[in-house]
Amino acid sequence: MFKVSSGFIGEFKTGDNIIYNLSCLKVLYAAQESASSSEAGLFSKPITITMVSIIEALLHDLLYRIKNHTSEGVQNIVTKVLEDVRSKTLDQFETYIAAAKKHDFLGAAGTDLYEKLDELRKVRNRIHIQNVKQQQPLDENKVFTISRQKSTEAVLEQVLKHVSDKYKRPEHIQGIVGSFELPWDEHLKTESDA
Repeated sequence: MFKVSSGFIGEFKTGDNIIYNLSCLKVLYAAQESASSSEAGLFSKPITITMVSIIEALLHDLLYRIKNHTSEGVQNIVTKVLEDVRSKTLDQFETYIAAAKKHDFLGAAGTDLYEKLDELRKVRNRIHIQNVKQQQPLDENKVFTISRQKSTEAVLEQVLKHVSDKYKRPEHIQGIVGSFELPWDEHLKTESDA
């Protein structure tokens, strides 16, 4: 387990709800760890869906700040980009990812992070058991795997650390929402962590 500062959160209730969902994840991870090897994989669907939902909330919050915190602004985003985002209707996960990619809000240009996010968006939509769009693979036990869970951890961690580091709010506003505690071993340690 490790913590990441929430000092970038614009909508405090979103921050509280992220903390709630991380608490849910902590319980799911504990249950997964104590489950038999044949049952541990069954926790991958709720864990993965929850992690992807947190990623969506993080992107929504950043875009909410851009659109609504016009007096405060958003650190490290130039006025031209702020104006462009403010002129758009961004109200779905797919549009959040597209805006983040267009303006490289996650500092991931030249990587496959935005493609991974779009893939995870599709995976999260597999919450619907009937799979109307016939997304492959058809068997959910091949979609929600321990491997996918681990790769989703790394993506969530990357997004969370980047927005926490790059888009901090003024100090007097930080600390209203508690730190985000992630219930897995850190994937992306910085040199200062080592």
